[in-house]
Amino acid sequence: MEKIKIPTSFNIELDFETPEFHKRFFAWLLDLVILIAYYLIIMELLNRFTPSNKGTDNDLPFLYNMTAIQLLFLLPLFTYHLFFELVMNGQSIGKKVMGIKVIGEDGGRPALHQYLIRWLTRPFDFFLFGLIGLLTVVLSKKNQRLGDMAAGTLVIKTKIEADIDDTVFFELNDAYVPRFPEVMRLSDRDMNTIKGVLSNTQRYSNLDIAQRLSEKIRTVLNIKEYVEPVEFLEILLKDYNYYSNKN
Repeated sequence: MEKIKIPTSFNIELDFETPEFHKRFFAWLLDLVILIAYYLIIMELLNRFTPSNKGTDNDLPFLYNMTAIQLLFLLPLFTYHLFFELVMNGQSIGKKVMGIKVIGEDGGRPALHQYLIRWLTRPFDFFLFGLIGLLTVVLSKKNQRLGDMAAGTLVIKTKIEADIDDTVFFELNDAYVPRFPEVMRLSDRDMNTIKGVLSNTQRYSNLDIAQRLSEKIRTVLNIKEYVEPVEFLEILLKDYNYYSNKN
């Protein structure tokens, strides 16, 4: 396990912990078991609908259709990691169970092209019986495999549920009254940074990073009113949600 620092758009560094190798291995192993189980179940179901007298002229159209159906049902085997990392915010089922996830090197949620690059480069990790993937994870500075290096992503531990979520948007009480309309000058990525800082503050009980970010934002947005750093960042998140939903 190693702690890494990620610079953000506010020149504030976020701390993240890379998972121990066994966590990544068991996450991969669990995903593999799921894929094998899916393959066996699907093949058993498809074989029941395959005619026993294959190869006759009358059966050819049906066999062509069965081949197309088999390819359709086997497609999830190849897109499993891409699909789940997209819909589960950087986690496959195995990663979810082992408490690890994929993030961008800037600390935010990876973009679609980053997920695609990770997925397309996955086969290279299995060269030399998986030795390439093993060596790159163990020897690289940020414990990245080849796909992570190419995509600009990292695998980190999700130590607490308050870690960077897939979105900064959430429901607010109808009676909520915003305080800082200037927040709309910030971007979604900026808000992810704020959310990440709040997560790190909670995780490491380090108020210094929240203090520095609060001061930076006050300067950028020219906000004179003083609020305690953590409360200020929480208000900004709520205000951003309020104005975003209103628009």
